[in-house]
Amino acid sequence: MNAPLPIRHRLFLILELKSHKDQKTAWVFSWVLTLMVLCNVVAVVIESVPSIGEQHHQALAWFDTVSMVFFSIEYLLRIWTAAEKNHHANKHASANRRRLRYMFSFHGLVDLLAIVPFFLQYLWPGLDLRFLRVIRVMRILKLSHYSTALEDLIASIYAEKDVFISALYLLALSILITSCLMYYAEHALQPDKFGTIPDAMWWSIVTITTVGYGDATPISVWGKVIGALTALSGVFTVALLTGIVASAFATRVRTQEIEFTTEVEEVLKDGHVSAKERRTIEHLRQEFSLTEDHAKAIVRQIVEEQSLNDKKSV
Repeated sequence: MNAPLPIRHRLFLILELKSHKDQKTAWVFSWVLTLMVLCNVVAVVIESVPSIGEQHHQALAWFDTVSMVFFSIEYLLRIWTAAEKNHHANKHASANRRRLRYMFSFHGLVDLLAIVPFFLQYLWPGLDLRFLRVIRVMRILKLSHYSTALEDLIASIYAEKDVFISALYLLALSILITSCLMYYAEHALQPDKFGTIPDAMWWSIVTITTVGYGDATPISVWGKVIGALTALSGVFTVALLTGIVASAFATRVRTQEIEFTTEVEEVLKDGHVSAKERRTIEHLRQEFSLTEDHAKAIVRQIVEEQSLNDKKSV
């Protein structure tokens, strides 16, 4: 019989949606958290409508208080249970150091951001409510606890930061050059739209990103020539940035597959999959953000390869 897990470790597994013993509890908590986050976003949106915000002010304020209590308890529990996080960088760290690592991590800062607006409105009563609404909307980032999409995207860009910075440099250079040229070509004819270089920069950004609001358009011959060249440069520049991000993301996915395969090969040295090993593989699958079908295919391939190697060695 398995020994009961300490309460802190059990809570950690529940909060991280990695518990098998309390799988139902973890599932319920994840859905309650998701529902609370989505309801908060909806509340912020409808609160901005004057008729709804004024009519249901008390109900919305009450809901915000309940949400603050819920998110505060969750935040404190995550700080307390962060001592159980046995990540590669945390293996030899003390409990308090692991807690600090969580508090200053992306997820920790997002969790803190979820409760800050409630206290800000009491510490600074005159604070702009629109500013508080923006912060409250950021609560949707709490869903990143159960989805690594945003984290993977940031990590992918960071891995290719040198190339990405070079592409951004080309983009900034294009904006600067084209806006200066357009300023000299159009400012005398359209001082209200191209009166300054910053005004021309707005036009350049809109054109290069292929948005094209149409609020400012060149009317001179040289202005139209510059506009055409700007539009063409935008196609190449945006495509370059998109390609870099897509390539970096694909590389990260492939790297995660390799890391998962390496870890699973270590787990399945004996060529058999026990119940404990299945749980370990499931934890690895979640850690490396792989789908169940993809993970099963990798495990099946590893088992088959190990079986063939065993037969050859006999």
